[in-house]
This record gives sequence, structure tokens and C-alpha cells, in this order.
Amino acid sequence: MEPLLPFDTAAGVMHGFYIFVMNEQQPRSNRRRVLGVIGTAGISAVAASVMGRASSTARTVVPAKLTCSTVLSPEEIEGPYFVDNEPVRSDIAEGKPGLPLNLRMTLIDVGSCLPMVNAMVAVWHCDAMGFYSNFTDQSPNGPDGPPLPPPPDDGTFMRGVQFTGNDGTVSFRTVFPGWYYGRAIHIHIKVKANGGSNYLHTGQLYFSEPLTEQVTALDPYNQHNYRRWQNEEDDVYTQQGGADSMLTVSQVNPNSLADGLNATINLGIQPM
Repeated sequence: MEPLLPFDTAAGVMHGFYIFVMNEQQPRSNRRRVLGVIGTAGISAVAASVMGRASSTARTVVPAKLTCSTVLSPEEIEGPYFVDNEPVRSDIAEGKPGLPLNLRMTLIDVGSCLPMVNAMVAVWHCDAMGFYSNFTDQSPNGPDGPPLPPPPDDGTFMRGVQFTGNDGTVSFRTVFPGWYYGRAIHIHIKVKANGGSNYLHTGQLYFSEPLTEQVTALDPYNQHNYRRWQNEEDDVYTQQGGADSMLTVSQVNPNSLADGLNATINLGIQPM
């Protein structure tokens, strides 16, 4: 007895079940080959045909467990440079120098496997030289200090808030972050549900080392006079699931890194 195909809603059959067809005259290898040839475009037609077969073919319908492929994104520390009530906007670079970066996140409710609609996503990161807005008197060359209440300045570069659409996505235009003492290059995020007062998720996003090596050879990153911490040297990355928060990155122009990058990630969020 061999699984032939999932029921197709387009064919008017309930989704979430599998149909098994017993036909001793058809070789098992041929049945597999036929499915490979017809592809997804032919599945609906095959489903309709199967449902209408004569009683000479035995059929058994077995429920199939539907599972969510999106896993819960790891929680990571907020860090000392979060500022609440960040401006609602998609372009957060404010003209600061650096390699252009288009950041796109898709939020999935891991309980329902559905996109999170109208969720608030706050993003913040340092500029290309390692400075955070609101904390520009904090030297990137020294160890992280405690939060400084109130922030010493009112800058807003590399900070912003967006709300997810019906597809659960938000997008930001920024620049590739720089680095500072003790940390690998990263982007901070916090998430609130639609209308919620509490944050559901606090995380950080990372870039692969081969990509980072290329980017940091460009201006203005190559003007740093202190070394960069790699991912595996960063305790937050290694101890709080940084490898599961890696961005998928591609060049805007395949022939020119200097034209910028597109970075995407799917985030699994646990609702309250």
C-alpha cells in the first residue's frame, strides 16, 4: 500500500488527508515515476480521477498530521541600547554612510502556523563605525556599559518600527551594521502582537562570516582601528542561539557588492 498524493482543496477534496491506492497490477516503480512526471500541476486532476475509480480498486483514507515547519526563534538579550517609542518608518539609515541593506522579516505564529498580522517590529543597530544613536558618547572601543538613563542624545539613526501586513512581513532600509568591543555584527529586534502591551520576542540577527569579511573590506568599514569580533567569539551568539538567527543574504546586483544587499529571515513567534 503506497501513498499516492495529498488531497487537493482545488479538486474539492478535504485537505489534510492522504489517499492510498492498491493496484497489484501496476509496478511500484512505475507509480513513483508517474508522480514524478505529472508534477504538482497534475495533482488535482489525478485526485479527481482517483475519487472516481471503479470499486475494483481498493481505497483507504488515512488522516495526515499537519505540522508547522517554522521553529521558535531564540530569545536573546535586549542589550543596553534599546530605546522605546522608536519612530514608525521603514528607512532608518538617515543618510549615514555604509553598504545599503534591505532587511525583510516574516513573522509566523508557531501556534497556528499563520502569518502574524499587524504585529509591531522594532529594529535598532549601530552605524558603520559602531555607534548607537542616543548613545553616541559611548565609545565602540570599550566594554559595554550599563544603560544610561536618560539617553545622552536624542538621535534616531538606525532605529525604527514597522507593522506587519497580511503576509506577516516588515521591511526596513538601512546599512550593514558596523561593530564594537566584544560583539559580532548584529541587528536587534523586538516584537509586539497586534494591540499588545508586552513584547513577545526579543532577538538578534546575524550575518555569515564569509559575507562579513567581504563587506568589512569596503569603505567606511575598513576605517575601523580596532578588531572585529567574529560570530564564534561572541558569547551572545554562541550561548543564545545565534546560529538559528542567521539572515539569508543576496546581492542587489549580482555583479557588484557595492550596490547593496537584500537580507531576509522567517521568525517563529510564540503568542501569549
